Amino acid sequence: MGSDSPCVERGCSMCCRETVMPITATEASRLSRRTGLSEEQFCSKDDSGIRRLLNNQNTKACVFLATSSDLPTAPGICTVYDTRPLGCRTYPVILDEQDLAILDDLCPYKSEFDEPTEDDALRLLNFESKL
Repeated sequence: MGSDSPCVERGCSMCCRETVMPITATEASRLSRRTGLSEEQFCSKDDSGIRRLLNNQNTKACVFLATSSDLPTAPGICTVYDTRPLGCRTYPVILDEQDLAILDDLCPYKSEFDEPTEDDALRLLNFESKL
């Protein structure tokens, strides 16, 4: 999502709530350098060894989302926007079960995004291979 994203314009942070966003080792290292936090402070590894961003226990939002509310529609500001992971930058474009790029049905602004292309799918598949 760029600065012209409907989400940024509206301050929407619904996709940053109760996130399971995967991040690569390189992204984790970059975020650690940028924030001064250890990886354990902002991500965990699942049973497959994939790193995923943590959520703040009080707000149920990504640990990098500055918000004081646990309401899904509450606004928030990404504190690592300039170094946010690829999954965050490409959302609401996701891969379906056939590895085709689609717009996530959970995004309330789905209709305001261009339809994903084959290049989007290749970019996400390349990202997935790095996890």
